[in-house]
Amino acid sequence: MFKGTPLLNEVIQSEVGDVKGKSLVHLLCHIGTDTLSWALLGAKVSGIDISPESLKYARHLAEQMDIDANFIESDIMEVMERVHEKYDIVFASTGILCWLPDIQRFAKTVRYLLKDGGFFYLHDGHPFRHVMNAEDGTTHPNQIVGNYFRKQVWQYDNMGDYTDPNLLIPEKSYEWDWTLGEIVTAFCEAGMRIEFLHEYPQYFYSGYTPYDVEDNKIERYPCTFSLKASAR
Repeated sequence: MFKGTPLLNEVIQSEVGDVKGKSLVHLLCHIGTDTLSWALLGAKVSGIDISPESLKYARHLAEQMDIDANFIESDIMEVMERVHEKYDIVFASTGILCWLPDIQRFAKTVRYLLKDGGFFYLHDGHPFRHVMNAEDGTTHPNQIVGNYFRKQVWQYDNMGDYTDPNLLIPEKSYEWDWTLGEIVTAFCEAGMRIEFLHEYPQYFYSGYTPYDVEDNKIERYPCTFSLKASAR
């Protein structure tokens, strides 16, 4: 019997639906907590991430929970050359779009991983929130200070981390911005059908925000969105 409680929020669980007996791959899975949550809900799971250290913890968690999970080390941009399995569901959530240097290749990767008739589900921060980021990297809640259509890559020296306010990453870090139109169009051009696009005025994860907010705080602008796209 598996041990543990799924950590996925109610919106994600309800929008993805029943996963019992289905194969599911979680992209940019980090330490695998969401991956293993899907296993607790009955899916046969795999996770893909670039970090060997993160995957070490993911495998350790799987062992502790007595879950048969497959974790694959790969740059997301190289998955089509390294992974040869096909899945019923491809899943990605919260804070992954900013790490993608090429949204079109990501969409093609998703389609490559899907069985015909399968679907992709994405839940992430809404691109509109980019307008609260100033050019100096500071964030201004509820103020439009940035450019929604900004194309320059964000580069950070000694970037911090939401898990520890005192942690500074010594290497250079990079982030990319994608508009909602670019995201939707990438999946359409990859040969997928958009089943829904939902926008939400609340945060589902307080750690995602670069400033202090309460869980599920309601704003007057879209804070998060979800997208489901099916493989034709």
